[in-house]
Amino acid sequence: MNMKIDKYEKIGKDKYRLYLSNGEVIDTYDNVILDNELLLKKELDNYLYNKVLNETSFYDKYNIALNYIKVRLRSTKEIKDYLIRKKIELEDIEAVIDKLTKTNNLNDDYFSKCFIKDKFRFTSWGPYRIKQELKKLGVDDEYINNNINVISSEEIDEKLDKVINKQIKSNHGKLDNYKLRNKIYANLVKLGYDASYVINILDEYL
Repeated sequence: MNMKIDKYEKIGKDKYRLYLSNGEVIDTYDNVILDNELLLKKELDNYLYNKVLNETSFYDKYNIALNYIKVRLRSTKEIKDYLIRKKIELEDIEAVIDKLTKTNNLNDDYFSKCFIKDKFRFTSWGPYRIKQELKKLGVDDEYINNNINVISSEEIDEKLDKVINKQIKSNHGKLDNYKLRNKIYANLVKLGYDASYVINILDEYL
């Protein structure tokens, strides 16, 4: 039995409410309306009715993920874990991830570049720590190793200079040079800087 669409009502950004001739109301998305040419057909047979419901359900889940990404960039693993917590079926999660990837809303290569730049700029983390955190976020080693090079050796030297000078100034003579050097060394290695490189740099200060 075919159902006519008696009325369209905009209920939010990209969302519409469809009033059907049988009294049913469907809240769906403009993508569903456009993809199925509902503005032209204005009528649903059983096949199209079920198709609209299925696509609406998909976009409900897709927008959950998209809104999560809008807060900040996410890795593929972060999105998958988030949707699992939302009790979404694995098959649907894979479909959402596939669409997010195709629309370039999800891109682990780009995500890793931005993550590396932000963490190096706004924290004291060194390259090794940043790489470890990206691995925890499920980013492929190839992306990590290729993109970690966005941090130049000059930038690393500048960051180390700031961190070392800050710790030397905050010491106020509490530790002798030997103990202070060891403390700074341990801290920088923990932050993710190369141990041998740190030793060489510290020779210039202590």
